[in-house]
Amino acid sequence: MPPLWEATHLETKDLQLFLAVARNKSISRTADQLYMSQSTVTNRLQRLERDLGCQLFTRTPGGVQLTAEGMRLFPLAEQMMQIEHRMLEPSARPVHTLRVMSGRAFVSTDVPKCLHQMLQVEEVRLQVRMGMYEDMVEALVGNQVDFCFLGEPIHHPRVRLVEYPADAIDLVVPVGHRFVHDLPSIGALADEPFIAFADTTAPFRRRISMLLAKYDVYPDVRMELDSIDGIKAMVAQGLGVSLLPRRTLHDAAAKGVIGIALPDPQFCRPTFLAYPDAIEHEPLTRRFIEIVTEHYEREVRFKS
Repeated sequence: MPPLWEATHLETKDLQLFLAVARNKSISRTADQLYMSQSTVTNRLQRLERDLGCQLFTRTPGGVQLTAEGMRLFPLAEQMMQIEHRMLEPSARPVHTLRVMSGRAFVSTDVPKCLHQMLQVEEVRLQVRMGMYEDMVEALVGNQVDFCFLGEPIHHPRVRLVEYPADAIDLVVPVGHRFVHDLPSIGALADEPFIAFADTTAPFRRRISMLLAKYDVYPDVRMELDSIDGIKAMVAQGLGVSLLPRRTLHDAAAKGVIGIALPDPQFCRPTFLAYPDAIEHEPLTRRFIEIVTEHYEREVRFKS
């Protein structure tokens, strides 16, 4: 690759496009994100390759990947974009945006604690949104978010996973319920009105149904809610019992409910942090993974 300063008519907007394609590993996804046609993206990349006198990408069955020359250019292009940004906004400090997506259970427990800790060590902007499992899969594959907190794994070649200790699933009953002092068996839940979390297609709901089916329990679902606090309020009023992740029951006493551990260790929900492979080696990615890992290590130490 010739020195960049020999490419006298190099366009920084083409370098910005090069970075986007490199992170997405796809011309079509980049075109969709930037509201451009695929032919425009391809033509501008070819112009950049002509200017530099080398090939930057090779095609793969799933998209494109950087050549050796492309990998050499990538950090230089990032530096040039940072320099351009500082020149255009000399008074502004570069601040990264951390984009996090999660289901409702994690938003009410782990996500706020992890983001609070992140802000203690990094100056970042935060974008947080909630979504269903399918929404998070799509967002990760499309590089629309940086991290997702999940209760089920995602098996996709462009998604990386970090697994953390599973969270027990407890029976939630109102104060004074007979199960507080005597839960004869998991099978006894068949006779109780049940308040279910989320709809029947949600992974957590399917997990509960599968676990209860082992005991021939097919609960009498009287109500469906997609709010953890709403379920606790309904249970507190004696409208039914429910099953929720233990980490969501930190305020059980204040809400007027009691969490009861079930006599089967399989009643648990896995815990995963997922992120796109495109940001795998970025410093901010490694830092947030460290923060989340420290958070769950503290949770384990506290419980033990």
